[in-house]
Amino acid sequence: MTQKHERSRVCRIGAATLGVVSVLFGTLVWAQDDEVGIDTTLEPRPAVIAPRSESSLLLDITRAGDHYVVVGQRGNILLSADGTQWKQVPVPNDATLTRVRFVDANTGWAIGYDGTVLGTTDGGEHWTLLQHDAAWGKPYYDIHFFDASTGLLAGANGVLKRSSDGGMSWQDIDTDALEDGPNLYNLITLGDGSLLLAGERGFLALSGDRGETWQRLKSPYTGSFFGALPINPSGAVIFGLRGNAFYAADLAQAAILTPEDVEAMREAAFDPEAATGAANPVSTVAGWTELASDSFESLFGGTLTADGTVLLFGMNGHVMQADLTQAKLSRLPLDANANTDINMNAGLVAGDSLIVVGTSGVQRLHWSH
Repeated sequence: MTQKHERSRVCRIGAATLGVVSVLFGTLVWAQDDEVGIDTTLEPRPAVIAPRSESSLLLDITRAGDHYVVVGQRGNILLSADGTQWKQVPVPNDATLTRVRFVDANTGWAIGYDGTVLGTTDGGEHWTLLQHDAAWGKPYYDIHFFDASTGLLAGANGVLKRSSDGGMSWQDIDTDALEDGPNLYNLITLGDGSLLLAGERGFLALSGDRGETWQRLKSPYTGSFFGALPINPSGAVIFGLRGNAFYAADLAQAAILTPEDVEAMREAAFDPEAATGAANPVSTVAGWTELASDSFESLFGGTLTADGTVLLFGMNGHVMQADLTQAKLSRLPLDANANTDINMNAGLVAGDSLIVVGTSGVQRLHWSH
């Protein structure tokens, strides 16, 4: 047992109010409708072009050709060529946006709350509202397109959908793997083309047929996974609540979750986010190696450097670097000007800098590597 887990009996999160959504992306984004000036009617309204929007809550960042795109609260979408100067662009819906992805320099999608799906065909300069469901009101957390037409959408309560027309319409994917309705936080493509889905309460599932069918994996952790990164042809790093992270060199060798395992989990009904004095939520599972760490800060996003180094972003300004050979995480030293009192939700490597987004917007940081 690591020192971290010996201490975890004392440091377990005890308040039920600090649920998964509360810590996801470092903020209570569910509270957006309670804020002054937010429209709670069923009709979408355009995002407001506002000063200092680059300093507002931002939740994701990606590249689109030769520039960067970030998304966040109140439907804010901003573009930058250098990661320093940012321009807010018009958006037809002001729902909080959680993820942005592109399949090429021009074609991309942004998703978020109120069942929002936005599309662009010019690198993010202009956006079209493809889907909006304020009556449902819940968020989509991740989107993945194989090409400009075919894609998958993952969200709250086990929602998993497929589109074959570029996101104009979506059809539910029916699979027993999602019958418990977990929030699905991250959907990634592995090096061999298979898909890994990660979510709340240790949910992990693998697909080898572009999302048509899914097989649940035994999880090394009963808490929530907020993200995953592909490693080599068929490996992955998964990470999430309370700084827990794990590495699998080959997911084809990972243990499969049987129906008997699922039933046992339901009977146990263990909730690590509300438990006090509970047994260690980390267990030894075939195929997974725990990445030891002294940090308890939840990890929300990650990226890979050009040489394959894993960087993870989390609460209270924590940027963690993974050493997969030594199976450990270490906090990355940042420059003295870095604002490390914020929650970092996502980031990218840009030369000798990191461009990170979080509760205080976007910042470009120099780092030692």
